[in-house]
Amino acid sequence: MSNHGAWVHPSIKALLLFGFAVYIAYLVKSDRILYYISPRMVLYVKLSALGLYAAGAYQLYTAVSAFSGKRQSCDCGHDHSHSGPIWKSTLVYGLFACPLLLGFLMPDTSLGSALAAKKGMNLNSAAAVKTSSPLSGPSSSPPSPTFAAAASDARLELLFPSDAYTEAFAKHARKLYKQDVVAVPEELYIETLTTLDLYARQFTGKKVKLSGFVYRDETMNARQFVIGRFSVQCCSADAAPFGVLVESDRAGLYAGDQWVEITGTIGTTKFDGSEIMVVKAEQIVKIQPPKEQYVYPNYDFGA
Repeated sequence: MSNHGAWVHPSIKALLLFGFAVYIAYLVKSDRILYYISPRMVLYVKLSALGLYAAGAYQLYTAVSAFSGKRQSCDCGHDHSHSGPIWKSTLVYGLFACPLLLGFLMPDTSLGSALAAKKGMNLNSAAAVKTSSPLSGPSSSPPSPTFAAAASDARLELLFPSDAYTEAFAKHARKLYKQDVVAVPEELYIETLTTLDLYARQFTGKKVKLSGFVYRDETMNARQFVIGRFSVQCCSADAAPFGVLVESDRAGLYAGDQWVEITGTIGTTKFDGSEIMVVKAEQIVKIQPPKEQYVYPNYDFGA
């Protein structure tokens, strides 16, 4: 039987494989890969791109061999130059070509308010810890100014009680409490906000500084918005929005998804039937979105 056209299918396969490899390389080079996966997964995606290049090179070799007249034979005695009806091949290749084209043509954007609204913004980041801990909860009243001014290690032990579930957060809280302004660092963003939420009453009156995107919905009044971030474990598919309620007379000046850095005073308030932490903003500064807009669990925390 004729081998005419036997090079077509491996050529298409090579093109698709190289296309996916190039797209991954583009995402990595531009740092847009961080819109989709966590940094610890980047190495594995890079390795997958190498595998795609290798598979594409093999398909290209097969296509060149077929085009030059070298038969690709097997021991079954059948001619494999035909792969069924054209419409079937077109459908199969289209399933791979469409997402590849969309990847190149659609803009790469990070997750924001639209997805947060669908998933539900979490304003109680310590909820899971509070549920797990058998403690009745931290002290119900904030420390006096005299206590705060002379907070020794022994007094901090009393101020931040803990059990097996909250020990790491209590240790972190004692370190944070010594700071004049509690800074929420990127590498411990989740753990620090969880600590502040868990011991919100103890931190009442303390100043805090953090950054994130503006989020608001119909449950908030004109003086309120949420400064939010997406927590990502592995990839954007498991992203979960969480944040802190902010109160300011200038809240209406900041549009949804605008990135801001806030300095304010920690307090508590009733919101949607629950008591949550609130930051009464004293300074709000518009900033550019950071290179890594998501935050990730710190697996060394508490070690």
